[in-house]
Amino acid sequence: MIMRVLVSALFAVAVIIPPALAGKREDAYAGVERWSAAFNSGDVEQIVRMYTDDALVLGTLSPGMTSRPDDLRAYFKAAADAKLQVKLGDHSAVALAKDAVAIAGFYDFSRPAADRQPVVVPARFSFVMVEKDGIWKIAHHHSSVRPKSPQ
Repeated sequence: MIMRVLVSALFAVAVIIPPALAGKREDAYAGVERWSAAFNSGDVEQIVRMYTDDALVLGTLSPGMTSRPDDLRAYFKAAADAKLQVKLGDHSAVALAKDAVAIAGFYDFSRPAADRQPVVVPARFSFVMVEKDGIWKIAHHHSSVRPKSPQ
């Protein structure tokens, strides 16, 4: 009898829980997609609202860590003023808990140049997304220039 209960419990963990967590990964990544859309729109206030009040951010062009909404606002205002755009690329996600997902991947930043040819900067990212009151917010965001592949 105990063995039957253990097998049933293991089956539930193996079959039922992973699909539920897969849905969480997809929901959290939709938050990253919303961040990308807000970034591309240049709406600084919308971008800042996507982060938790105590989020930790290591920005691509920032020499330090940003952890306050006012600092995020200044950082993303500079990006908006430069007319930066972002294009999401490949990513992978892992559920850390029912309300937390880590996502890592690649994106390209671009900005207009004087000769009208966009300047593209390949970069990589990690986000830790947390669900608060049914909304996925960014608790951690690291971004850095993507190193070139060795030739």
